Formats: sequence, structure tokens, C-alpha cells
Amino acid sequence: MVQKRVLILGDANAGIITANKLRMHTDNDVDITVVGKSEYTYFKPDGVLIPFNEINYKETFKKTDFVLNYGINRIKALATKINLNDHYVDLDNGKSISYDYLVIATGDRLVPEDVPGYNDGIYHFYDLNNVLKLKEGLESFNGGKIVVGPASVPFQCPVAPSEFVFGIDKILKSRGLRDKSDITLIMPMDDVLPFKNVSDVVRSGFEENKINFIPKFKNVTVDGKSKTITSESGEKLNYDMLVLIPPHKGQEFLIKSGLSENTGYVTVDKTKLNYGDYDNVYVVGDAVDFPMKVGAMGHSMAAYVASKIASQINGNYSETSFDGFMGCSTVFTDHTAFTLSFDYSSKPFLNFASHSDYFLKYISADTYFSSILRGIL
Repeated sequence: MVQKRVLILGDANAGIITANKLRMHTDNDVDITVVGKSEYTYFKPDGVLIPFNEINYKETFKKTDFVLNYGINRIKALATKINLNDHYVDLDNGKSISYDYLVIATGDRLVPEDVPGYNDGIYHFYDLNNVLKLKEGLESFNGGKIVVGPASVPFQCPVAPSEFVFGIDKILKSRGLRDKSDITLIMPMDDVLPFKNVSDVVRSGFEENKINFIPKFKNVTVDGKSKTITSESGEKLNYDMLVLIPPHKGQEFLIKSGLSENTGYVTVDKTKLNYGDYDNVYVVGDAVDFPMKVGAMGHSMAAYVASKIASQINGNYSETSFDGFMGCSTVFTDHTAFTLSFDYSSKPFLNFASHSDYFLKYISADTYFSSILRGIL
């Protein structure tokens, strides 16, 4: 039997899970290769805990080579162009690699340069280096106006900005600085989250803790000298500390390859996750042009695609559809959290927040590295 070649572009969450699950579902007659240059894999959801000393940052990352299961090849390079018709990918090391199945899991890139005035004095919590920089900034903060929010949509993990302002509120209270501080969350969307029932609960937490919330604050510009941030409608806010999530885009090589028009994100059949008319090309995780970028969704996508490719290779052409399921725990107030789960056909149901849900959030990195990344869950 001719060995089948599965090529996975991207060595973060969705790419690693796809590779590890596929290795568990297939025999050695399937060659699995992951392409990417990441030295470490970081558990991004802990970015809202590390700045407040809720968790040790050293527990939130592992070497990428360590989290790939045995029997998976790895090429430390980046894709530069995909040739769909001839089934090969050009790499930045000057080589090309052919495939029978292609999985694109190249995620997002942050583009702070797309915000006029974005500068080194602005903080965010979307990679480990900036999380640690933010932690230092908060330690030296002695009160004033804090503005938090995403510069634009889409952005990873829609609940993260709310989680972060609840964390700021809590730590400033513990340091006796809350009465000297003003916390404002800006959001480019119409509400805190796309789901009204959840947004209502979150906003009640804002009201209880005197956290300001401004919706539809989008397409911002920053003036570092006057320390002001301005929306496209002309609304202006002063700040002493600005935590501004940079704009997100997909990867440029996907535009050059003709798979994306200008965002770098790829349109797929949402129930099959394949690109166009190609039944051997799949896209998972944040590389997909879905409006919500959620790590838990990437987990579900990876599991679905790995199972589908394995079935096809084994001669069992499954007609199972991807249902869009995802579930995650999100920080609320006073060391509580709530867990959301939903799919394409349902909306998240939220009744109460609990300390046990907060514990789930706290231990998520352990579960992630020991079970989710390994393809066990």
C-alpha cells in the first residue's frame, strides 16, 4: 500500500491536536508532518490570570517538540505558498513538500501597526512576553484611569476582555487602590458578547463592581502624548494605562496562495471544514474566517478533521457533519467563573457562577497539556 501523506501547516493548538489525534487513529502507513517554527506552545487562556499572580507563568508553556506524540514528523519552517492543483506547499527554507491531505491550522497574527498611534507603552495579554510586561506594569500602577478592550473584530476569545477587567477590579481592591481607579471596558461589538443572556449576566457584574462599559467603540486611534484613545465616531477617552488588544489577521501566504481575499482567513464549509471543492484540504482553528475565534472551537475542529481524514484513509467515508460544539470556563467575580457550552444549533445557557467553575479555569492548563493537546480528550 502506498503511504498516505498528511501535511499540517501550523504547530499551535489546532495543528498539534489534529496531528496527535490523527496519529492515534491511524497506522504507520500514514505519514504525518507538522510544519511550524514555534519553540514553545503557550496556553493563552492563562493570560488573564498571570498578571494578577493567580498562576505561575512557568506552568503555562511547554516545548513544542515535547507535546507532539511519537511518530509525527516536524519541519521547522513556515509555508510561503500552497499549490492546490499539484498538491504541494513551498516553504521558507527553499524546499517544497507534497501531500495527499492538507490541514491548514496557521491561526492568527497580531497587527498592532494597523492602529494609528499604537506604541510600546500600550499593553495586551495575547502572548506570553506581553503578559509578563503587563504584569510588571500593573505592579507599578498606583491608581488612575484604565481602559481595556479590543481594537477591532475578530479577536481571540471574546470573553477574555471581560475576564481581564474583573481581574483588575479584584487586584486593585486587594491593594487598596480601587477607590483611586476608574476601569472602562470598550468593545467594538454591540454588547459584551454575541449572546444577550450571557452579556446580561456579565454586565450585572460590571454594575456591581462599578466597571464602565462602552459598546460600539471601534476603529480606534491612539495619541500617546495626550494619552487618549478615540473611536471612529469621535468618542474620546483619557487613560493612564491602556490595555488594547491588537487587531487580528490571518496569514499573508494564504492571501498569496489565493485561499483568502485580504484578511488571511479562509472560508470553509462550516459543516465539513473543507476548502472549496477540495475534499482533501481542511482548515481548522483561528485560520477559519468564523467571526468568533475560540480555542475550544479549534479543539473541536481538530478532533473532527482528524477523525474524518482517518476514516477516509481507512476506506470509511463518514458523512458525519461538524456541529460547531465548544465549551469553556470564564472568570467572573470573587474567584467565581461560569462554564459555557453550545454548538451551531444552540445558544449557551447561563444560570449562575461558582467557585467550582473557577477551579476548572484554574486547572485548565494542566488538562490542556496532559490530555487535550495529546489527543486524549
